Amino acid sequence: MLNSNLSYAIKFIITSIIIGSILGLVGASAAHYFRVGVIFISDGFSQIINSSYGFLYYIFTLSIAVFIVHQVKKINSGKPFQGIADSIFYAHRPDNEADIKSGILSTLAAFISAGGGASVGQYGPLVHFGSTIGSWLKEKLPFKLSLDLYIGGGVAAAISSGFGAPLAGMVFAHEGIMRHYSHKAVLSIAIASCVAFGLSTALWGESLIFPISKVEFDFLTILYVSFIAGPLFGIVAIIFMNSLTFFNKISVDFFSNVFLKYAVAIISLSTIGHFVPEVMGLGTSTVLSAVSGEFMLYFALVILIGKIIATSISLGFGFFGGVFSPALLVGASAGAVVAELFVVVGFLEKFEPALVISGMAAVTGAVIGAPICMVVIVMELTSSYIYALSSLVGLTLSVSLSHILFGASYFDRQLGTRGIDISTGRSGMFLMEKRASDYASFDYIELYCQDTVKDASRLMSEQNKNEVLVLDSYGQFYGKIELHSLIGKSSESKIEKFADKNCVTLKHDASLQQAMEAAANFVGEAIPIINRETNRVVSVITEGAIFDAYLKVQDTVIDMEKR
Repeated sequence: MLNSNLSYAIKFIITSIIIGSILGLVGASAAHYFRVGVIFISDGFSQIINSSYGFLYYIFTLSIAVFIVHQVKKINSGKPFQGIADSIFYAHRPDNEADIKSGILSTLAAFISAGGGASVGQYGPLVHFGSTIGSWLKEKLPFKLSLDLYIGGGVAAAISSGFGAPLAGMVFAHEGIMRHYSHKAVLSIAIASCVAFGLSTALWGESLIFPISKVEFDFLTILYVSFIAGPLFGIVAIIFMNSLTFFNKISVDFFSNVFLKYAVAIISLSTIGHFVPEVMGLGTSTVLSAVSGEFMLYFALVILIGKIIATSISLGFGFFGGVFSPALLVGASAGAVVAELFVVVGFLEKFEPALVISGMAAVTGAVIGAPICMVVIVMELTSSYIYALSSLVGLTLSVSLSHILFGASYFDRQLGTRGIDISTGRSGMFLMEKRASDYASFDYIELYCQDTVKDASRLMSEQNKNEVLVLDSYGQFYGKIELHSLIGKSSESKIEKFADKNCVTLKHDASLQQAMEAAANFVGEAIPIINRETNRVVSVITEGAIFDAYLKVQDTVIDMEKR
């Protein structure tokens, strides 16, 4: 037994190192060349048409970008592009259901959109690309290990290299995507995160994508301010997420013609880019300007509003990308606005970059639903424990408010619109996906309203049943009779008047979760499953069958999360 366990441990460790190293290499390369490629494309456009032309420049670049994105979508068979929400969904599945082709094409579409100047982010597509590569490795490598190990490693590598924050990569994989901690998966996730960071620094000299310098500040003052600023950041996050949802709905409801939708996006974004070019593209330099205190109050407010609108139009009207990077700039500009307001009213003597960083963490943490990850990111970006601590109160207030008024994250809302409720966890998802009819029985008795008590009693006695389903003259479900309700009744009486017409039933397409809820208020032998369109009996399901199916689902979830 000892030799067997030792053999397995050695194989597992070697396998995890191999998988983590591959994912780290791929993640580091993807993050580096994504950024370099976007800069290369932007510089190429600038050589063709000078970026100082503003409106015309963006008309030119965005038109080319949206044309290519449209062609990429055709290659993807017209299916929606995929992002972090899909990574979360795949990580909650018991089997490997990732669409590899769609995942890669989605990253390409985001790359083209960002290169063309659309207001989209890089981290969401890179995270999904990492999880896609992880899923692909799960298919190709002959290792029988949990899917968490592959997806988590790909996600961690993307965040680690993208931010220069290996600890945050590990945390985000568990907190934001997998939504649980796995002892076995953590090895490959840690290796992928460290390898990605190590390769980025060794090969390209990249360590911090947002090199934020430390500035001395009074922690107690920032702490007091955070009790006011935190809810404000939460409101900004809610406005941002609702804006994304609203513009997407407008696009679907009022612009059925795809080329009209593209035209609206190009003209709107070109106008915004002409007057406020700082909100276009990835926005990395703009975030750094906000932290450095280069924005006056009115300009910080313009950046805040402009980024929300530009990102909402970009993602709602034809372009594709992430919301991670835009949320960082929205949060940083919100922090700059709050910091300047406190200076104006005299509460602060000088502009405090700590509030900008707090705003960045608070808004982004609410949008992505990963507050602990954002604290770690702040600590790694600033190399300051005090900066991370000063962000904590504002961040948690923001996330709490957003969670109550909007939801756990923007990605959860995206999945919710597709009928996927992540909040119930893997058990809830599986129970909602499984149909109660799959566990049903056809062993039941049917009689008509005009049949007699004698007939019902005889059949129940012969077939050892305690219930009879009653049908009307058209064969439609009328009600149910239990044996005890016939005791003392005349044997020649019609059973119609003894039928319980308000008995508990299930519709034919009810989920196992709905069956569980119905069974909580049910007393009897079996629950009839009825086709609501025809009102005919399809089958019946017993409480025993429901609970047996539930226990099997629980075993599947435990197996996933403990492997």
